[in-house]
Amino acid sequence: MTSLVVVLFVLAALPQAPLPLPIGTATIRGHVVRTDGPPLARAEVRLLSTDKPGPPRVAMTDESGGYEFATLPAGRYTVTASKTGYVALEFGQDRAFEAGQPIVLKARETRERVDIALPRHGAIMGRVVDENGEPLEGVSVSVKEMRSLGGRRQLVSVPGVLPRQTNELGRYRVYGLQPGDYVVSAEVGRVGSDDLPGYPVTYFPGTINPVEAHRIHIGLSEEVSSVELALTPVRTARITGRTFTSSGEPFQAGVQMRPSWRSTGAIAEAVGARAQPDGGFEFSNVPPGDYVIQAFKGAEIGWQFVTVNGADVTDLAVTTLPGSTIVGRVTFEGAETPAKRDLDIVPAPADPDQTAFFGTPSSAEIHDDWTFEITDVSGPSRLRVTRAPSGFALKRVIVNGLDATDAVMPFGAESQSVVDVEIVLTREVTRITGTLSDARGAPAASGAVIAFAEDRERWYQGSRFLAASRPSQNGSFVIAGLPPGAYLVAPVDRLPDSDGWQDPGFLGVLAAKAMRVTLSDGQQLAVNVSVIGR
Repeated sequence: MTSLVVVLFVLAALPQAPLPLPIGTATIRGHVVRTDGPPLARAEVRLLSTDKPGPPRVAMTDESGGYEFATLPAGRYTVTASKTGYVALEFGQDRAFEAGQPIVLKARETRERVDIALPRHGAIMGRVVDENGEPLEGVSVSVKEMRSLGGRRQLVSVPGVLPRQTNELGRYRVYGLQPGDYVVSAEVGRVGSDDLPGYPVTYFPGTINPVEAHRIHIGLSEEVSSVELALTPVRTARITGRTFTSSGEPFQAGVQMRPSWRSTGAIAEAVGARAQPDGGFEFSNVPPGDYVIQAFKGAEIGWQFVTVNGADVTDLAVTTLPGSTIVGRVTFEGAETPAKRDLDIVPAPADPDQTAFFGTPSSAEIHDDWTFEITDVSGPSRLRVTRAPSGFALKRVIVNGLDATDAVMPFGAESQSVVDVEIVLTREVTRITGTLSDARGAPAASGAVIAFAEDRERWYQGSRFLAASRPSQNGSFVIAGLPPGAYLVAPVDRLPDSDGWQDPGFLGVLAAKAMRVTLSDGQQLAVNVSVIGR
């Protein structure tokens, strides 16, 4: 018996051969070219099934830039091409952060002309000088994107693009950029350090507020020069204080700070503090402005707001909160309870300044009897259903007998826990269907349709009154699950990066050209729209 166990153990320890790729009868063919036309040989092309998880199929282009994937099962696929020195793109993308165009294959179908044009990387060059026009050496110059995440502007790093240091002439060159709009910043002595204090982070052409920065447009393979930043010294300050747990005990743990979204209108990167065993912390070289400090220990988290005007801020106390608990049940209005618990309930943050700088919100643990519990909830939030069983949509959220469907509720303290929550789901699901066409009347498969509430008060992060849909290859689209109400429906030639379509400024521009519709409970509405551009 012992020898049998040993044999089984040895067999189990052997490396497992990868599962064979499924075999089918469909084919995808195409070419990878430069944006100016010539073919790209030896480019890598990856095919990934979105229906079944598994490794991608990989092909290299030939001398003509051609590639082929044969013996494919019917299904839905994405195709991505890459080559050193070029921006990797998915089929249907113009920029790397946009949504690509999936390919839906039938059995025995051959899809031709799945072509991808790759742009060369671009660059930004320039100079950094001091208040007297003298070059500054060793300044860190970063190129970032101002993107909208959940409808809020946020400076984000560009993947693969690193900060560069100025030389003795104050010159810099940041390369590896794809076509797009960028924000350039110069930093001498990072906040939180004692290195060369006195110069705040400055954004081109010379502002300390990232929202006021000029965006520099980079075209295909373009190099933009003469981007000069002049730095002006300011009186910086130190922020010192101590961190305490909810029970009043000092602790040494994570303490971070970033400019307040309330004053800048954008979410900036956080910097860490010098932390001490007795709970003390220090941020040095802090320029004037409004900031939010976050401290966390385990699941506990706390925030403190501070304004700096050139004088040191001392004896600041940041106390964490233990987190609130949300307990409730899910009910189904006028319908049988579904068999599968395909449901996600989350507390969606409502205040960027009181949101964990890193990580994602807690999600509900759904039990077999459709009761649920969410623990460690901190910061003002709305209860959201981000995934519902097939054929269902959120009807209302009831807290302690009162309608709280879209209400912002405070969380963080134990006293802010709620234990009588009812999530009501309904089968009366609204649907907007139709066809998106271009100016010639042909299907606009690369475009998108956005539906958003007519009431601007509902244009906030994670609002259930905002939805977008990419059409299929024949131009048909579906937007399902919007609450009853008045909406504006607008087509665009492409969706902005990430969640940029949720930006209130972007929606405001679309509103002037949009079609007005009204949805009632369970209404099915058909519309046909044509691309109008961004």
